[in-house]
Amino acid sequence: MSDMNYNHIKNAWEDETENETLQDMADLRLSKMISYLSQVRLSLASTNADESLQADILTQEALNLEFMLEDLLALRRDKIMKSALIGRHPTGNMTLAEEEFYNRIQRAFDAHSEFMKESLAGSAPSRTKTKVKKGKMTKDQEEKPAEESDEMDHIVVKFLRPIDEAFMGLDEQTYGPFKKEDIATIPTANARRWLRDGTVVRVVLEDGALKDEK
Repeated sequence: MSDMNYNHIKNAWEDETENETLQDMADLRLSKMISYLSQVRLSLASTNADESLQADILTQEALNLEFMLEDLLALRRDKIMKSALIGRHPTGNMTLAEEEFYNRIQRAFDAHSEFMKESLAGSAPSRTKTKVKKGKMTKDQEEKPAEESDEMDHIVVKFLRPIDEAFMGLDEQTYGPFKKEDIATIPTANARRWLRDGTVVRVVLEDGALKDEK
């Protein structure tokens, strides 16, 4: 199996449970947790019928992992929502999906706050319009309602592995090649797979300085 194990997941879950603030979570780390659970399930599925003790152990491990991962992600969701409600960005690093989730609910809270202000001012609340960034939209974006086309367009990443050939981004711009340790802004859609397999890590701005996600 990978360098991820049961105790790593248990420790991450306990850290999230015992701390009020959001703990650091990178896409690669979460991907390894999910992969480990899949490997346990595969081991259980391939266990012979006469190995009942081994099957029982793997079954309990899988159930425990499912509970911890589900609770871990739910705890993180609730902390992110709480941060958005008070208008404060979470202190811990988030996965890309969590960052997009935070942005969506933050916009929803901001729109509702504007609605409340307009109502108290005695004016008819205006219909909230979704701001659309200038630039060519992809086919998928054109097919989605405006309120659903709200994922981050580009993110800053650091390459942990070299990309020897240039590639065409989904924004139809050419990127690369990149050497190890290069920092670049690339389309989010292109970065997703690399975040999960460890080719890149996100780089976030913290107190005016660049910081790698953990």
